[in-house]
Amino acid sequence: TDIKPAEWDKSGYGWKRGKDEVLSRPIVYDRQTLPIPRVKRKDITPEIFYEKFASRHQPVIVEDVCDGWPAMQRWSLDAMEERFRHIAFKVAKDDKGKKLRMKFKYFRDYCKHQQDDSPLYLFETNVDDNGYIRELCKDYEVPDLFPHDWLGLVNNDARPPFRWFCIGPKRSGTTVHTDPLGTAAWNVVTHGEKHWVLFDPKETKKRVKGKSLMKDGEDDEAIMYFDFLLPRIKKEYPDLKVYEGLQKPGEVIFVPGDWWHGVLNREDTVAITQNYCGPDNFDVVWKKTRKEREKVAYLWLRNMKKFAPKLHERALDMNRRDRFRMRHERPKGERLSDCSSSSSESSSDSSSDQGMDLEPLGLESAGVPSAAKLGAKGFERQGPGPLPGLVAAARAGFERPEKRRRLSPSTADPDSA
Repeated sequence: TDIKPAEWDKSGYGWKRGKDEVLSRPIVYDRQTLPIPRVKRKDITPEIFYEKFASRHQPVIVEDVCDGWPAMQRWSLDAMEERFRHIAFKVAKDDKGKKLRMKFKYFRDYCKHQQDDSPLYLFETNVDDNGYIRELCKDYEVPDLFPHDWLGLVNNDARPPFRWFCIGPKRSGTTVHTDPLGTAAWNVVTHGEKHWVLFDPKETKKRVKGKSLMKDGEDDEAIMYFDFLLPRIKKEYPDLKVYEGLQKPGEVIFVPGDWWHGVLNREDTVAITQNYCGPDNFDVVWKKTRKEREKVAYLWLRNMKKFAPKLHERALDMNRRDRFRMRHERPKGERLSDCSSSSSESSSDSSSDQGMDLEPLGLESAGVPSAAKLGAKGFERQGPGPLPGLVAAARAGFERPEKRRRLSPSTADPDSA
């Protein structure tokens, strides 16, 4: 944030009487403000979820997904303090991008007493690498609605971050953004409540962020966005469709790739979230990765060839169709003219491509044999692979892109929009 620490509570959302009314303000639905669709887990199968929502790129909140998770009890803030009292978690970055960490006992005390307008947000990306924090992986499992993880073909030391454990004190949140590389995401709340806002990918950054509508001295932190910027955006752009909804414990929200979204934590909120690539978004993710993360794309393609030849051929077909030359195919020193200079600087071409370095969950539908010996420890952490029926449905959708193109948001069922 550009706000100095001494100014973190300047707007008084944490201490002025009535100022935090936005945390309990009801959502008023009308022709412009539409509810995020909701379904109960018992009323759908993974196959129905894929066909109705994932393949059509439609956001949805699914209720009663993780009632049996140990995390529903073990991730309360009191229980977390007892388990991780002396373990340091990431809560911010400094101006040079270095992670700033805080022992959980101090973060818990901060949550109890903070009055900041936009509090520190515990956003741990080191879940798998830290032996102490890795214990969290035993408390949950990837919902069977999200069996695909084709970026699991990228070795763990080169793969971009994809899994986050989050604790957001009340009033914290995220500004409106899209997720990296066109990946889709699922997010589960175990404690607390989140207020979500989503916009269709076709909407412009100017309209959804509303920075041009800010007045002198105002900020666009999450609580301010939901308090006064979002109402101004709705008034300024009456044709803009705004999707809003509240996510409660035990519910998972699906955010398709390239959908704009922002979050406000109405209470102290604990969540786990993961981004993925699968048959519903592979084309977009591959195009963005080969352009924005060249080294990652090279390593991904190399492992596709070794472990998922059909997926490898799909990527090569797209490259040939688009006349795209990857870094190893271009003369030395030649760069993509419209590519960020910071793309993929972190990955090494010498990264291992051994099966033990890969995440196996969700690779069956990419053509990887279920008997392939990939990352046994990761497999044990995340549970069994997807249902055979869902693999067949996903493969059918992947092999018939012309059908997927027809299933645009405008042709989706009325109750899924």
